[in-house]
Amino acid sequence: SVKDKVEGSNVPADVNGIYEIVINGLDAKVISEAMLAGIKAAVQIPGMKKITAGNFGGNLGPHKFNLHDIVK
Repeated sequence: SVKDKVEGSNVPADVNGIYEIVINGLDAKVISEAMLAGIKAAVQIPGMKKITAGNFGGNLGPHKFNLHDIVK
């Protein structure tokens, strides 16, 4: 990992990778379904620390997704 090579890194010592997944879809329903499938797969990975999402100020598209709503 490059975290030890980046001065001032905020990556915790026990984290070895951070992934950014971009999901494109035709409508909110299929995007939500894809996000749920990804979350369900990710939580099966041993050592998974955290799953988050950013909305980038809502500038990436017409939909905003709340992870808590998706996993209900």
